[in-house]
Amino acid sequence: MSRLFIVLAGLFGAIGVAMGAYTAHGLGFIASPQAREAARMSMGSAVHYQLLHAVVLLLIGLWFRQTGGNRALVAAAALFCLGIVLFCGLIYLQTLTSVQSLRPFVPWGGTSFILAWLALALAGWLEAGRPI
Repeated sequence: MSRLFIVLAGLFGAIGVAMGAYTAHGLGFIASPQAREAARMSMGSAVHYQLLHAVVLLLIGLWFRQTGGNRALVAAAALFCLGIVLFCGLIYLQTLTSVQSLRPFVPWGGTSFILAWLALALAGWLEAGRPI
């Protein structure tokens, strides 16, 4: 499992950097300067969340490798991945394609992040008594 978490962290990190670059230097297809700036703000938030949670996923992978992990740690990693896909991915999709039909699922990504952090806290609680 640790290898999977580390690989996903690398992929999400690379995609996050690419989307950050595109956010800063692209979006020229949006004609209105106000709409372009709003898109940059929205995409910037998604990039920020993606990169932050990619690093956390990397740390989970290293933690899992070191300790063998527990179910709560696996749940945290899965929920972080789901959050990245639903929150960040759907914001990217919405901005780049104008597809609005999936917009109601974006908050589920935020909820996934919250649940992931809670699962991470539980994983830490469960590991507290185990020697490293």
